[in-house]
Amino acid sequence: MGVGSVKLVLRLQQQREDGTCPLYVRLIKDRRVRFMSTGIRLEPRYWDGKRQRVRRSHPLAPVLNRRLENLLLKAQAALLEEGSADAAKAALKGAGHRLLLELGRQHVQTLLEAGKYWTSVQQRSMLQKLEAWRPDARLGDVTPGFVEDFKRWMERAGKAPATVRKNLQSLRRLLRFAMQQGLLDPGKDPFLTVRLPSEPVPYRRRLSWEEIEALARVELPPPPAALSRARDAFLLAFFLAGARFGDLARLRTENFQGLDGPEPWVRYRMAKTGRWVELPVPRRAVEIVERWRGPWRPLIFPFLRPGDLGDPVRERRRIASMNAATNEALKKVAAMAGLEHPETLSMHVARHSFADLARKIGDLYSVSKALGHSRLAVTQRYLAELDRQAVQELARRLWERGNSS
Repeated sequence: MGVGSVKLVLRLQQQREDGTCPLYVRLIKDRRVRFMSTGIRLEPRYWDGKRQRVRRSHPLAPVLNRRLENLLLKAQAALLEEGSADAAKAALKGAGHRLLLELGRQHVQTLLEAGKYWTSVQQRSMLQKLEAWRPDARLGDVTPGFVEDFKRWMERAGKAPATVRKNLQSLRRLLRFAMQQGLLDPGKDPFLTVRLPSEPVPYRRRLSWEEIEALARVELPPPPAALSRARDAFLLAFFLAGARFGDLARLRTENFQGLDGPEPWVRYRMAKTGRWVELPVPRRAVEIVERWRGPWRPLIFPFLRPGDLGDPVRERRRIASMNAATNEALKKVAAMAGLEHPETLSMHVARHSFADLARKIGDLYSVSKALGHSRLAVTQRYLAELDRQAVQELARRLWERGNSS
């Protein structure tokens, strides 16, 4: 990319009856050209285009030239710092003139640098919709009416209520970023008066013990076959108190303790919350871990490749890709097992299933601890720290009941 160029241009084609023409700043970067008015009008005889100065014959030449010199310096700095002609023009005109898309891309980059990959994905998704609706929208345009219009546009485009809500939350997150940057007065936050759509009650597919057993009985090719990997990953996630797919994909042998003993345990840090989870491992889960010995060790399952490890962005992209592929494989296994509505099965159903079965025999505190929730309110909506014995007792009762069913 080039550094761009800045030049003053007298627009002769816009000459008024008094003989004056408007003087503009021309910004060029990556073949994109933008013009911004200087607020100065001159008769052509007073303008020296080659030297980029007002001729000395003009009575206000010294004052105008100082003003233009300062403007050119600011324009050159803005073009260098902002990286595009559009962003430089917006910066010169003031915070309210910042293009939302430019600000949004800056926000995404900030999130990536902070390691918040999934939040950056959500922000990019919102920016794509904003670009399709109002690509020229500026920060100063974002009023309560703007937010309501964006909401109606998404609804007319057929977006689900949950999608509309998430995108408005992403827009609110962008505005808070603008406030942190000093670009938006908190008192002008449109979300002070705009109410988000009600959060829809999600449908949480969950399996009964009989359906879990039906999945386990399906005869599949041995590891590392994709169908076997999907089924066994689902079962292990269920036996590990509804472990999320990303955590399951990262599980290593060192996360397990005492696999050869009478009371094996697993301990890992949840990627979503950063909280440590410590759980007893039922014997059937141990069998799955042992069955998946292979050249991919120390990983339990071959979801991640060597090149993915150590690169957070690449690792998360791989996990997202493998999660989608695993969900598709699970649907095939569910159909083979004769489950109803196999198309609704996904890896997260293992978490729903554990929570549903555990709540029927365990106290709320123990279930919350097993799921790794930070607050009981989270567990209540989904259907802190308790001692190890409470979780162990919950697991013992649950798995003994499962083995006897």
